[in-house]
Amino acid sequence: MARPPLTVDKVQEFIGETVYDPYGRVAGRLVSFESDVDGLVQNVVVETEDRDVRFIPAEAVEIKDGRIIVWPEWKTIAYKVTASYQRALKRLKGLEDIYSRNEIPSVVYHEMRKRLNDSLSKLKEEAKKLREIINRRMHEIEDNNLKLDRAIANLKVSYMAGEIGEKAYKTAIERLRGAKDSNTRELEDLKNTKGRIEALENGAIELAKTKSEAKAEKEKNTAPATVQGLQPIPVKVIEG
Repeated sequence: MARPPLTVDKVQEFIGETVYDPYGRVAGRLVSFESDVDGLVQNVVVETEDRDVRFIPAEAVEIKDGRIIVWPEWKTIAYKVTASYQRALKRLKGLEDIYSRNEIPSVVYHEMRKRLNDSLSKLKEEAKKLREIINRRMHEIEDNNLKLDRAIANLKVSYMAGEIGEKAYKTAIERLRGAKDSNTRELEDLKNTKGRIEALENGAIELAKTKSEAKAEKEKNTAPATVQGLQPIPVKVIEG
């Protein structure tokens, strides 16, 4: 489902407010935005905690639960690839259905089929790059979690040794555990997204078979057995 467009009326209410990522981390503060004359926001301007300024495209921004949420790059790419894959698969399924009912000429079918196959080939390459980005990000989070575990262990030792007070300990441990919780949420999102992309690719492979190929496969699987005394075993074939 497409997200609603980001408008000036909605965004201007959050000027000066804290901006978050989808996993609860602070991304910075909203300081400005860029928009067209039609009132649609093209970019939001976020000042990070180190005083840097980032221009973030509207497609990577959403308003949720009264907050401005900024998606990481991998999630924005995944949203595009997933939406394109779903659209292509629906069109391919529809094309196969109307062709099987003889509602379009064969020459038109093959022409449209070729265009869709070309689109799926490009999407396959995009999905491959996305999986590489996802794997790289997963490794980064795993490395960061190891650092957090070390920091938590050192903090606990210092607290038990009486080197830091209880108030400082509780403040620090809460921050460190919060960082791990955010990592856990993003890691789960990464795994789920990777699974959805792979499922869509598998669906594309299944639909890559034409009706005639599926029919030939069915006839092959349901052919009488050649061994004397054996009867053919019905094989159910799921088409398109």
